[in-house]
Amino acid sequence: MNHSAKKLNEMNRLSDMGHFPAVVNAGATVNVLATICVTWLVAPRFAEPFAPVMWVAVVLAANLLPVVLRRLGMDEETVYPTLGEMDFVRDQHKFSDWVYVAASANMAFWVLASWAVFSLVHSGAMLAGMLVVAFLATFSPVLLRRRG
Repeated sequence: MNHSAKKLNEMNRLSDMGHFPAVVNAGATVNVLATICVTWLVAPRFAEPFAPVMWVAVVLAANLLPVVLRRLGMDEETVYPTLGEMDFVRDQHKFSDWVYVAASANMAFWVLASWAVFSLVHSGAMLAGMLVVAFLATFSPVLLRRRG
């Protein structure tokens, strides 16, 4: 099957995410990088053991609230674009539910990983290193597509 021809609500494999337009991957990557930067600012201010988990909750709520609100306006006439035609802003609330679980797990990973790293070494160099690693990991579908 041509994965790019699948509609957003028909996604059934993680590999389907590799068929989004580059601008969609870029939007997701910027979201992860911005969250890592804010985590770099927040992490040293809170030493409580529960702080990283609370920060994950705040980040996930901030990411999912717009989706929940936009889904309230969906009905049986909602148009679902194909993966290749998806618009980052217009369509980000139209995925199958499991996609939000996967995206939330990914964001939680980056928040907790960066919090742990920044708790050990809080420097601009470490922030830059985390950003490079996160960029390569989250934008890799586009980078690999361009090579292949």
